Amino acid sequence: MTTTIELTAKKHTSKSVLHRLIRVAPLAILAASAANLGLYYAASVLFPEVTTWPGAGAGQIAGANVVYLLIGAIVFATVARVSSRPARHYLIVASIGLLLSLGLPISAGFGYGQPGTPPAGLATVITLSLMHIVSFAISVPMYIRRALD
Repeated sequence: MTTTIELTAKKHTSKSVLHRLIRVAPLAILAASAANLGLYYAASVLFPEVTTWPGAGAGQIAGANVVYLLIGAIVFATVARVSSRPARHYLIVASIGLLLSLGLPISAGFGYGQPGTPPAGLATVITLSLMHIVSFAISVPMYIRRALD
């Protein structure tokens, strides 16, 4: 008696990943925007200076989420297309992107914001930094789990 075992590797086609990503990206954007706006208003209850700082408002927060997460989706599609281990490689690239994006709220605390905008207070800097982390924590697992599986 002879037994033949065939091992097949699950290969994701870039087309199927792209189709799933098109469905997942708007959901990630909506979820991250809602979570960040909730965080923004919750922080403003404890620290009113967060909402009074003119450098960030609800529209800017939602708009930044759209832009950042669309860029993240494009990077994810690129990594999924060229990488043999897209989940691992995207996690590395997204983590580097998170660290780089934290430079914006931190620099706003030192006064390197929009011209004419006063430096952000510590509570504002921490809140804005947490928003970046929340967007990362929501979008990266959604992209990896929903677009690759």
